[in-house]
Amino acid sequence: MKADTVQARCDVYPKGEDQVSSSGLCTFSQRQGVVGIQLQNGKRYDLTPVGDEPGNYIDQDGQAAYRQEGLGDQGQIYRLAQESIYVYWDTAPY
Repeated sequence: MKADTVQARCDVYPKGEDQVSSSGLCTFSQRQGVVGIQLQNGKRYDLTPVGDEPGNYIDQDGQAAYRQEGLGDQGQIYRLAQESIYVYWDTAPY
């Protein structure tokens, strides 16, 4: 089965900051619950579901991460140990 991959816009915020550290097109993929986020700068995040609660993950470094509500149908928010990634389905303005 092919992974579900879409072009998106990703805004990355360092933990506890409200200034974006990077913003641009990204690729979002989801396959069997595993989430992949590939940024334009080459940085990649791989989030593997953990436990029974939907939205709980561990990242590629074994750190806890979770998906948060807040963007409705416009996108998803992922909270990681060191940063937050806002994934928007609308790629504007890029």
